[in-house]
Amino acid sequence: MAAVVAALARLHPALAILGSDAQCHSLAPWYFLLGLRLVALFVADGPWASVKPDLACNWTSVNGDSQPFCAALCYNQHFRAPISSFWGFAFLATLLPMGLMLLIHAQFSRRAAARGDKESAGPTDATNMAAKPNMAAKTKLAGEPNMATGANWVDIINMDSESQRAGQSKMATPGAKMAASSAWRSPAFGLCVVLLLATELGFLWAMLALQLPLVSGAYFQCRPGAPPCPPALECALSGQADKKMALVTLAFTACVNIASCLAYGIMRLGRAAQCQGR
Repeated sequence: MAAVVAALARLHPALAILGSDAQCHSLAPWYFLLGLRLVALFVADGPWASVKPDLACNWTSVNGDSQPFCAALCYNQHFRAPISSFWGFAFLATLLPMGLMLLIHAQFSRRAAARGDKESAGPTDATNMAAKPNMAAKTKLAGEPNMATGANWVDIINMDSESQRAGQSKMATPGAKMAASSAWRSPAFGLCVVLLLATELGFLWAMLALQLPLVSGAYFQCRPGAPPCPPALECALSGQADKKMALVTLAFTACVNIASCLAYGIMRLGRAAQCQGR
């Protein structure tokens, strides 16, 4: 677990660089939560790195050769749920929705930039192209006074209005596409937040219901059930307060992530209500 935490510590500065980019500015709070979990993993890894040597049992009628075997049986019997490996799995599960958030935001930013360039260049080109036939028609009619009747000037005015409507429709098209992209981006981003919320709820439940009870008692009774071992043993963990505090720290980060996801959902609902009110 120490090697995993060290590798993730090297990975986090790269994530911070991505989060500080202008295109990923809105992802900065989520990267902060990711860094908070990373620090909590580093803090929790210290007390739990030596959990097997910290196990001590009351050996009375067991010789020295059978003690490691009986201690291993008691350890496996007491720690049925994974500890540090579950922390790593939960961190990887947290990276999945945050990675999807990054992909969605980056894709939307690229499309927005491309449409902005087209919107700034497109209407001018379309107006110039539409103006060339009109200018040609006006020049032709101006050179032929006998043909430049009232009906012909009406045709020229109609051609001008049609070219203006075409330019306006082309200017409105990027805006409509932008609105369509925003329409799918918000549900997709919200789905990632819901996935992150479910992951953090599962992580919090595992901390409070599975792992924290393992270090709540002063000692625990073990029944190895093997011939070299006694029928019952009393075992305890040294550094129990530090181990309990490490689990509380991880549970606290889960609570912060859950509160952030709920706050994001409340903000989105508030904005949707304001849009409907308008």
